[in-house]
Amino acid sequence: MAVINKQIPDVEEYRAMAYYRLSKDDKNEDRSRDSKGEISDSILNQRKLVHAYLQNHPGITLVDEAYDDGYSGTNYDRPGFRSVLEKVQSGSINCVIVKDLSRLGREYIETGKYLEMIFPSFGVRFIAINDDVDSEHSTAGDDIIIPIKNIMNESYCRELSKKLRNQFRIQRSNGEFLGAFASYGYCKSPDDKHKLVVDEYAAEVVRGIFSMKIKGCSQNIIADFLNQEKVLPPAEYKKSLGMKYKTGFQASTQAKWSVVTINRILNNPIYIGTLVQGKRGTPNYKIKKMRVRSEDDWVVVENNHPAIIDPLMFSIVQKMMERDTRRPPKEDVLLPLAGVLFCPDCGRALQRRTVTRGEQKYYYYVCATYKDGKGCSSHSFEQNKLEETVLHAVTGQIQMIVELNQLGHDIGLKKIDQIRLGRVDLMIARKEQDLDRDKEFRMKLYEALNDNLIDRDEYNKMRMKYTRQIEDTERAISKLKLQRAEISSSHSTDNSWIMQFIKFQGITELSREAVVTMIDRIYVYEDKRIRIEFNYRNEIAAYQEILEETPSGYPSMSQKQDRKEEKAKEVG
Repeated sequence: MAVINKQIPDVEEYRAMAYYRLSKDDKNEDRSRDSKGEISDSILNQRKLVHAYLQNHPGITLVDEAYDDGYSGTNYDRPGFRSVLEKVQSGSINCVIVKDLSRLGREYIETGKYLEMIFPSFGVRFIAINDDVDSEHSTAGDDIIIPIKNIMNESYCRELSKKLRNQFRIQRSNGEFLGAFASYGYCKSPDDKHKLVVDEYAAEVVRGIFSMKIKGCSQNIIADFLNQEKVLPPAEYKKSLGMKYKTGFQASTQAKWSVVTINRILNNPIYIGTLVQGKRGTPNYKIKKMRVRSEDDWVVVENNHPAIIDPLMFSIVQKMMERDTRRPPKEDVLLPLAGVLFCPDCGRALQRRTVTRGEQKYYYYVCATYKDGKGCSSHSFEQNKLEETVLHAVTGQIQMIVELNQLGHDIGLKKIDQIRLGRVDLMIARKEQDLDRDKEFRMKLYEALNDNLIDRDEYNKMRMKYTRQIEDTERAISKLKLQRAEISSSHSTDNSWIMQFIKFQGITELSREAVVTMIDRIYVYEDKRIRIEFNYRNEIAAYQEILEETPSGYPSMSQKQDRKEEKAKEVG
């Protein structure tokens, strides 16, 4: 703002404008003092104080008033305060009155600029009633007192900012939702605005989006389908519920489902009950521009609210989105094996190739490196034969899982939980032994240093090494104890992964959904062998080990399962 040296001659009559400000923090203070919690009362109280002051100063005439309700004292871009400056610059007023210096602002340098430069340059008298500040009757002591009061006001703002940041972090760590609007699929609980509850209508749309993705639909196809069905996109849906919602992601005036919106939903862990907050914020109370924070500063709380999407489905979708997969021309969905076929030699994905012989078209999968003419070998496999081979392996894997599941029910879930607890207890005991050993070694390092067996540099390096090992071991023990507590509290084995296979029992042809649910990768060898890496192979192996430890005479059965699994994995 340009400073114009526009001195007003000495006059007995002052044309004054009163300015009142109330921040959100002041509102909270007022509510704690007043059970009614009326925000307007604080503005009215400031107004009463100013009017009472003017009654005793007949030389000052109040010609205008302005106020800012809900604005921080560190923000000088306020509507009411801007109107005061406009009147100052136009010369229509020559006196500004506030309740105290903190109403003008709480930033030391900026407040001082107005008091010492801008207002004097326009010949404006400034009065802060409660701080006994009047520029017309200033004394030498005011040059010291006023800056000190401004510093105290800024210090108040700084300390308040620290307290609020700590309070917000505590609330976030406790799983309290602090956003203005809940993510699509959820709404704030009417009983507690910091808790999320499922919005069934929007949640059903979210489930449909994940289901379509699992079945091979691209994000563009999903968005087009929702637009054709006239399903309101998140922003419009919130507005339809009466919310004053605005978003920076909307590219046009007519809101529609877009690829960006679908991606944000598919990537958001909130739908599996995980609350992630604190991703964006301001560096400090003086800088108002929001910035993306480091992931280390994010606050993540798992199992915080009801999940809309099964965690297994969510993890499968994340894996699908990481892989580069394309739809064939004139196809709405991906082919069943798209994105899961890999060359075991160069590691690149296999790509589909079309060969035309006469009027007949043949489809093959070949190594991408070979197709680009950059080496490797073809690893060629005809599409239909490959799908038949994979289907045969998948049906064998499903049958094995079905038998494992039946075996688990025959043995009894309580017995299996006991075995799982025993295995976790054994791992905890081993980790605690490692922890005691590393702590003992770290203690002996100091003795070795004193006995001149190692020098200071070696001591520091080895101590740092053992300290890291101790910290890693302590974290591992904490995880194992948490796992043990979960097993003890649930009183049932988590075999949800089993249903991911059983639900496809009896399939007669491959579907995209079946492949991505059950299969992680398929390696195609040059000699037409294939190796299938199934999803949940670690869970399967652990479950088999648990069943083998049962004293029920089932080892021969598990050996039979091993043979079936090997047969399913290696098909050629």
